[in-house]
Amino acid sequence: MFLSARGKEVVSGGIMVLLLPGRANGIAHSCVLSDVMFDLLGACLMDMAKEGKTSEALVDSFNAPVYTPSPEEMTAITERNGCFSIETMDLTPFNAKVDGSAAAHACTMHVRAGVEGLIGKHFGSEIVNELFDRFFEKAKESSDRISSAFLHGCQLVVVLKRK
Repeated sequence: MFLSARGKEVVSGGIMVLLLPGRANGIAHSCVLSDVMFDLLGACLMDMAKEGKTSEALVDSFNAPVYTPSPEEMTAITERNGCFSIETMDLTPFNAKVDGSAAAHACTMHVRAGVEGLIGKHFGSEIVNELFDRFFEKAKESSDRISSAFLHGCQLVVVLKRK
């Protein structure tokens, strides 16, 4: 859908550069940092639902469309779409050094910046601060999982040319 919409906007021969969270071919989604962070966020939301601070129905209906493609998948998606050709594609590994509390804080701020508006709109702004306090604690408890995910984390840089 995204590529089709951009295909209507970009002139023939025009260039579009995409910077996406990505993963190497063969790496499971569950090993990628963004997926780990959204798993933790979901666990926090479920904990709050069990405590009656939000409803399970709201948690079940919340959908954050996050996807980390591999180069193989990005190639297949682009070819299937047919509007663009891939000029170049590079997978750049994260070069971050992570340690427990600092990594937990960075992940918390990153996720909050990306989804606070969605969370507030869907669940109500009154849960936001508590949710991200809980997220920070879960991220600290999951520092080994986060550190491992950083090892698999990459940025996918794709240069597409409109056919």
